[in-house]
Amino acid sequence: MAATQSTDPSYHRAMRTAALLSLSLFAAACGGGTRPDGARPVPIDLGGSHQNPCWSPDGARLVFTRFAGAYNDGEAVVAVVDARGGAARVLSAAGGQSVDLPGCYSSALGAVAYSSDVETGADAIYLVAEDGAPRRVPGLPAGQAAFEPTVSPDGAWIVYEAHDAAAGAASPGAIWKLRVDGSEAVALTSAADGDAKEPNWSPAGDRILFQSRRSGSWDIWTIDPDGTSPARITTSDADDTDASWSPDGAWIVYSSNDGGLSNANVFAVPAAGGAPVRVTRSDGYDGAPAWSPDGATIAFESSPAGPDGSPGTHLWIIDLPAALKAR
Repeated sequence: MAATQSTDPSYHRAMRTAALLSLSLFAAACGGGTRPDGARPVPIDLGGSHQNPCWSPDGARLVFTRFAGAYNDGEAVVAVVDARGGAARVLSAAGGQSVDLPGCYSSALGAVAYSSDVETGADAIYLVAEDGAPRRVPGLPAGQAAFEPTVSPDGAWIVYEAHDAAAGAASPGAIWKLRVDGSEAVALTSAADGDAKEPNWSPAGDRILFQSRRSGSWDIWTIDPDGTSPARITTSDADDTDASWSPDGAWIVYSSNDGGLSNANVFAVPAAGGAPVRVTRSDGYDGAPAWSPDGATIAFESSPAGPDGSPGTHLWIIDLPAALKAR
């Protein structure tokens, strides 16, 4: 039975005041209420470290990874929450570590792609609908572990970060793709090209971005879906990581310590390369950004200090800065 709501204006004022107070307390816990860049927190009723926001195709919800301990520490699950915050619902199986990536939600399949070690001990690729059970994608080459998967816009292929299963993330990464039915695993880069991580399909499906140290520092690169025509998009000596696309494919958003920042913040760069635009302005860490489907906002993970060794990050949302709207 639905609860009867009061029509007393004072009741509603009290409820709004309570909601604002709750949000203020949450923001303070995330590193101090108001930020100079206007970013706002996403309050989530689930403890732990909240990471890797990924928008649902309609922009109403955020999928994310929740580590039960500190940043990248402890059991991890993939969960979903209303983009305004609230109670989160776990999508992945419990046990081990299940991790998503910005750009993980496939509108073609109506499912979220993520990697998990819950069944095999080495990371494999999974797909899960919000109202369904996780399904492991078969077909990984023997001795290979798969991290950070995303699905092509047509729903036919999954691109992922491949590692030696025995060494895991300690081994150099390479970019591979695999058909959604588990057939035809294809290498797009090799470890000899330089450590490569976190691939992400462009909205048109014509390019794949990833981060690589082939130039010395971490930079954002793109390639054709067959692995040809590599292009270096960011070119500074900074570490540029955790990239994903704008919904029109014109921009790439990423985290970087460009300009000598003590902690990475969120930046955007034209997809063909060019001058980067700083999106967030925080003394702490901002990373793993994801552009909303309507193009108006960017979600990201944040902590008052650097992520490694911190108690964890929380999800925040920022409106697109004027420098990006003007282009």
